[in-house]
Amino acid sequence: MKALMMDYKRGDIVLVNFNPQKRAEEVSKVRPAIIISDSDLNQVLDLVTVVALTTNLIDDAEPLRVRISARNDLKQESDAMIEQLRSVAKSRIGETVASLTKGELAKIAYGIKEMLHL
Repeated sequence: MKALMMDYKRGDIVLVNFNPQKRAEEVSKVRPAIIISDSDLNQVLDLVTVVALTTNLIDDAEPLRVRISARNDLKQESDAMIEQLRSVAKSRIGETVASLTKGELAKIAYGIKEMLHL
C-alpha cells in the first residue's frame, strides 16, 4: 500500500494493510480501521493507533465490539474490534473511507478504557 500524504484524524476510518500477520489471532489483509490516536500527535509521530473493523458481526458484544453502520466508502456494516487495538506505521495506511460520529467515537473510547481497566 502506497503511503499517502494526509491528515491522520482521530475518528477517521481508513484502509490499513495489516499484512503480514504473525499469528492467526491477529487481524490480517487490507481492511478498514478507526484512527483512535490524537490528531495532533498523529502529525508528528511515525505511528498511528487504530482499531480494526470486521464484517463478521457479533450482536450484543459491547464494550468489546462497537457496531459501525455503512456510510460513504465504508460499504458494509462493521464491528470495531476493540481487542484489535494496534499502532501501525503510516506507510500501512491508505485512503480515508468515512468518519465516526461523536457518539460512536465515545463508545470506542469507553470500550478501550474497559478493556485496559483505565
